[in-house]
Amino acid sequence: MKKIHLLLFLLLITTVAVAQVNYYVSSAGSDINSGTFATPWKTIQYGINHLNKNDTLNLLSGTYTEKIIVSKSNIYIRNHVLNTPVLVGTGITSQDAMITISDRSNVTIDGLEISNNIQKDAQGILVDGTGNKITIQNCTIHDIHFSANPNAAVNSGTNAQGIIVYGSNASTPVTNLKISNNTLFNCRLGYSEGIAVNGNVDGFEISHNLVHDITNIGIDAIGHEGTSPNAGNDQARNGLIMHNVAHHCISPYATSGGIYVDGGKNIIIENNLSFHNGYGIEIGCENVGKTTDSIIVRNNIFYDNEIAAIAMGGYEYPSGSGKVTHAIIRNNTCFKDDFKNDGNGELYLSYSENSIIENNIFYLSNQDILAYSERGQPGLKFDYNIFYSDNDPNNFETDWNNSNYSSFSAFKAGTGTNNNSKVANPQLVNAILPNPDFHLKNTSPAIDAGNPSFISAKTEMDIDLQQRISGIVDCGADEYWAANASYTFSGNGNWTDANNWTNKIIPPALLTGNATIIIDPPANGACILDREQQIKAGAHLIIQANKKFRITGNLTTK
Repeated sequence: MKKIHLLLFLLLITTVAVAQVNYYVSSAGSDINSGTFATPWKTIQYGINHLNKNDTLNLLSGTYTEKIIVSKSNIYIRNHVLNTPVLVGTGITSQDAMITISDRSNVTIDGLEISNNIQKDAQGILVDGTGNKITIQNCTIHDIHFSANPNAAVNSGTNAQGIIVYGSNASTPVTNLKISNNTLFNCRLGYSEGIAVNGNVDGFEISHNLVHDITNIGIDAIGHEGTSPNAGNDQARNGLIMHNVAHHCISPYATSGGIYVDGGKNIIIENNLSFHNGYGIEIGCENVGKTTDSIIVRNNIFYDNEIAAIAMGGYEYPSGSGKVTHAIIRNNTCFKDDFKNDGNGELYLSYSENSIIENNIFYLSNQDILAYSERGQPGLKFDYNIFYSDNDPNNFETDWNNSNYSSFSAFKAGTGTNNNSKVANPQLVNAILPNPDFHLKNTSPAIDAGNPSFISAKTEMDIDLQQRISGIVDCGADEYWAANASYTFSGNGNWTDANNWTNKIIPPALLTGNATIIIDPPANGACILDREQQIKAGAHLIIQANKKFRITGNLTTK
């Protein structure tokens, strides 16, 4: 009996493996073919309709004039290796989106170019309803326009979107969503956004995307718009927005953030670069009676934006908007924003409650304006920041809740904030537009100037993927590390446990310069590399003789 059971088990494994088939589509193919590499199908939709569970549809180079519906779960649609398939929507008005994914799970869209969808409510990729493990990656999306007329009038009914996710199910969210390493550009979006998650979306990652030269918000996490019929679930939540670049996302009819959260909850926004947008980032809440809650904005760079680096709060609270609560804005570098000379400087604050602004660098433009604040910020903790301007750094201006201050000392005394902040040149490597370098020089007063009670999140890194240090954190987005630093693993267990390192300092994920890592666990112990670690040329990894070193993560050199 045992032999029979084993035989059946092996047959099952063989059946599952065989079921995972690669099929192919070519613009020169035919839908009467078998879909092999030698005899590919012609249309993507035909290919999708004939896939089975866990199959992959490989698209060969060519232009495909079609809009598609992902009609099945558990499929992978991708460009064939070194091929560039281009989907164009020219003349097709039968559906709004170039690719529609509705109530599907385990779907990946990978490596496609999507363009020329020009109509009211045009969309590049639409995810709707519910779904689990949906991934959109390595795609290039452009020329998604609400009108063919570049000068068409804009109102709330004129919209287009690059990638839009609507969690429209009342009870079951879109979850385990990943939007990564895509490029989006040259889109006229009307009142909508480049990349957005809206409604009942619980658990998402928007990472490593490049969004530029569009006519509204770059990246947006949205709630309280009625997308989900269950108001309790109608919030994009528990998400990560990280390692994205957003620039030249400027609307001619409203102020558009490179990154925006409107009604979201429990979202971390980190290691992004946002420049030459309306705002670098906005944390707001547009809907009356609603709340945007627990948004963390850390280790980002915002510079040369039109109105301000950071906008936070309910702009017409309580009668015209909701409010923002428990936001944390820390360890960001804000540099020479408000190029429109609108009088906001680096910070535009409206109504928020119990929020924190600390450990940031605010390097002011020639206006010498720090902030414009209105409507009140009860419970705000605003401290341990570095302020500077090239003109008269001690005498910058701040308009704070109907009071005007013309110096740092007057601002501190009048607001009761920033008692541990200081005016000092942060000594950036290059503080000149258009190509600044936001790394700190080794003599920067921003080094170790942050809140001494700061506790770094386990996975928290600065702009160079170097570890943030609890207790002696630097201000701004860069944590300064000496080039010849040395790190010794002397404990037993995981690399990511600070207790296993001398002085409880884990080395940066990218080891540079002449830095050295020494692996020296006790005789009966071992060092387990449980994350990705990169060793750049010139840096060293030394494993002491007869010491145990195991890799469960990934070790690379570059």
